[in-house]
Amino acid sequence: MHALEFETTSHKHTIRLPDSIPDGVRLRVLLLSEAPLAKPVVHNLKAVLASIAEGLTEADTK
Repeated sequence: MHALEFETTSHKHTIRLPDSIPDGVRLRVLLLSEAPLAKPVVHNLKAVLASIAEGLTEADTK
């Protein structure tokens, strides 16, 4: 395995790779940020429904 370290700034959720990396090369990407990264958006319907139901009482369902 080889490593190449470079810094870049994202633009519209994309980053530009150096020209020295040819097309079709398998890469493993590690993102490091000095600022906290946002929490991932939950796309799991079960988790969304469970979060809505948190804190409900029987009185709320009548």
